[in-house]
Amino acid sequence: MAKTLELQFGNELGSTVTVSVDAPKETLTDEEITAAMDGLLTADIFTSSGGNLTVKKGARVVERNVVELEII
Repeated sequence: MAKTLELQFGNELGSTVTVSVDAPKETLTDEEITAAMDGLLTADIFTSSGGNLTVKKGARVVERNVVELEII
């Protein structure tokens, strides 16, 4: 099962921008994620077509199951 941590931010135009992290650590806490998001906003290293990231909107872990099928 593949897991991805999606960090959602708002940009200067009010659009949502998602930063994805593959295979996040299982023991991440809400506080650690919040601190990381604050750090990304403070560092101001990401931009989007709608401008710089300005606000945290949310975070979520997405799990994906892939079942390979044998095609004959």
